[in-house]
Amino acid sequence: MRPFTLPMFLTLASPILLLLSACQPGVEEMPDALPPWVLTVPLEVSSVATWSLTGAVQARHEIPLSFRIGGEILERHIDAGDRVAAGQLLFRLDPRDVIQQRIAAEAAEASARAETENAERERDRLADLLKKRLASQQDFERAATAARAASERLRAAQATLAQALNAIGYASLTAPAAGVVLEANGQVGQVVTAGQTLAMLAEDGPREVEVHVPEDRRDRLPSQAIAEPFGTGPALTATLREIAGTADPVARTWRARYRLSETPSDLALGTTVTLHFEPDPDSELLALRVPLGAVLERAEGPLVWRLADGHVQPEPVTLLGLDGEYARIQTALAPGTPVVALGVNRLQPGQAVRVRQP
Repeated sequence: MRPFTLPMFLTLASPILLLLSACQPGVEEMPDALPPWVLTVPLEVSSVATWSLTGAVQARHEIPLSFRIGGEILERHIDAGDRVAAGQLLFRLDPRDVIQQRIAAEAAEASARAETENAERERDRLADLLKKRLASQQDFERAATAARAASERLRAAQATLAQALNAIGYASLTAPAAGVVLEANGQVGQVVTAGQTLAMLAEDGPREVEVHVPEDRRDRLPSQAIAEPFGTGPALTATLREIAGTADPVARTWRARYRLSETPSDLALGTTVTLHFEPDPDSELLALRVPLGAVLERAEGPLVWRLADGHVQPEPVTLLGLDGEYARIQTALAPGTPVVALGVNRLQPGQAVRVRQP
């Protein structure tokens, strides 16, 4: 028998390999990856019809209190939270310096008065001699000029004395109006300068709520609001009185003050108050809501993905607030427009998707 060699094996196996290859189906290319599935929801009109801002009760007038002159504090009669009456003594400076200034001013005034009287007598004497032709016109005019100069020096001395007398009064700091002391910083023995604030007085009278308005609300800030004090206090009507002309450089908000229609006796200064606003009827944009996962925050601002013809497109929105598991937004999209609810951070503009209903 002939031995079994490799050439003989290949000769016998070739027909078998050809037969097997003919029975195999043709190799096809792998299909492209299918678009991802997305879950969509329609935009809904928000059931929350109002929006709000939180602030604190402030006095209509808050007066910084300071001395008109400098000196050392000798007496202090108030503490923060005290109620004071108009004219009540709050602080007193050491009066020794101003008393000495008054004495010096009185002496200067007396001296100027004596010089004035002497100059006027000399003028009158020369006027009489001039009539008798016993003095020259030049001597008389010189005496008249000296009398006028002495009279002006007397006026200056009298003004200095009046300032010295006023300074004695300025050594006592009294309340300019009835109210509540918000803070008191001056201490006995402290040397203060003129105009240095020692206390802050909240004057009795109208009360207001100070709030900070976001930039997107400033142009359409309502003039009326419902003020709800923290706790069980009754709701009050509030009217916009003023809004700051420039924004806070850090928070980028505008300070606004709403005047309360009345001031309950139990409404303390600093009480937290929430102002509730009705939506602007002239606004072209409705308040809508979407699930929290539908809003994507990016550097250029929040957005949602709108679904159209099987593709997604980004739509900028204004975030108004959160309501449980939903976000309240404003957008140019109409209610009912389908938007992507989940996986928004993985999408690209114009990307094809497959829709899965919730």
